[in-house]
Amino acid sequence: MLEKKPYTPPMIEPLPFLAINKHPTQHFLADPDFEIPFDPEKLLEKYGSPLYVISEQRLRQDYRDFSSAFSKPYLDTCVAYSIKTNYLPAVCSILREEGAWAEVVSGVEYELSRRLGVPASEIIFNGPHKTQDELQRALGEGAIVNIDNGDELAMVEQIADTLNKPVRLGLRVSFRYGQSPWTKFGFNDENGDCQWALELIARNPNLNLELLHNHGGTFILIPDMYAKAAEKLIDVAKRARDLGLKPTMIDMGGGYPSKNTLKPAYDLFGGSRRNGDYFSPYANAICGQLEQARELFGGRPTLVLEPGRALVDGAVQLVCTVLAKKEVQGQGKAIIVDAGVNLVPTACYYDHRVNTTLDTFNRQDSQLQPVDIYGPLCMQSDRLRERALLPQLSVGDRLFISNVGAYCHTQSMQFIQARPATVLLGPDGPELVRRREIWSDFFALDALPERLRADRCTF
Repeated sequence: MLEKKPYTPPMIEPLPFLAINKHPTQHFLADPDFEIPFDPEKLLEKYGSPLYVISEQRLRQDYRDFSSAFSKPYLDTCVAYSIKTNYLPAVCSILREEGAWAEVVSGVEYELSRRLGVPASEIIFNGPHKTQDELQRALGEGAIVNIDNGDELAMVEQIADTLNKPVRLGLRVSFRYGQSPWTKFGFNDENGDCQWALELIARNPNLNLELLHNHGGTFILIPDMYAKAAEKLIDVAKRARDLGLKPTMIDMGGGYPSKNTLKPAYDLFGGSRRNGDYFSPYANAICGQLEQARELFGGRPTLVLEPGRALVDGAVQLVCTVLAKKEVQGQGKAIIVDAGVNLVPTACYYDHRVNTTLDTFNRQDSQLQPVDIYGPLCMQSDRLRERALLPQLSVGDRLFISNVGAYCHTQSMQFIQARPATVLLGPDGPELVRRREIWSDFFALDALPERLRADRCTF
């Protein structure tokens, strides 16, 4: 007779709404719409491999598609590009030409935006850490500062008194949605913090509350989150009006997804795909409510959006080269390329599309084989993709890793290998917008004390 196991009561484990799929990694075909609008061999010969390549045409089109989805006749739409997502000056300048404001979260990003010609009046300063000097400058120059906490609000009050003029403020509001609340940021509207902040601002004539803000997450796949956020901010606007405040702007933050493919662990059950006009559900979730609440924002609200990856992800790809082929026991085929996770840090969340110049799409599925793609770094975790379906590859073949415009530049690391150059495909051909690093760039900030110099040291 089999021994009975002790009874274990069932447990209900709440999962974040972006991590509800526990299926194993799937095989993915390359992108059937993939096109190469440049000669990769010529570019790599000139600038080296690997190489980031930016399509200016795609960047401009993705901005226009996003902006038009949220443009309505009863409101003014403002797209404030999230600078932290990719702060290459060329990228920021292109989006600025398209009409984007700047959304910054540090003094570094604020300085970059101002030097690129963005007027302070078209900068929104977010984030939980703003120094007194940064606040003094931003408020003095007329930027909108979204207040994150009570200590920051007290600092802003002091600065406003010294400026002796009303300063432009926004109020960041947080609330719970599902099991993944962004509780680190803003004034909570469920414990009374938001109401306390409204009342304090209403008592100070030097604090001009223009904007109400919520940013509820990243790569949000459920438009209802934005609907709930709009509902919350509209309720806050009612209370602000009751206190004599007159906000005219509603800021729905960022978090809008790109066409990148999430790993199954972070995706919706069964997977999700974004094709065509996939921003409309997000716009409908926000704009329908805002139309009904126009009077709470002065009759013609300004809708502020803070997209990052939705604008820049698809415009950038990383071209790399196969260095070696391997057969791994119990795993199958693997290749090593000259680009690692130090250049594609988002590989931990996304199954980036991988393409080749080979005739992938005219082959039968039986001719495509699952391949693990590793980078050149001396660490086992340096894996860019699992089980990508690709044709037979040879050393020297080129691979194209798509949708690397978001966070891959800003979070890339100087680790073992130098970071590559970046080329912009402009209307007149390729233009270098960031040179390839050399060994001395790794140590440009270092100083070697004289007493530590060896006889033959030339550092």
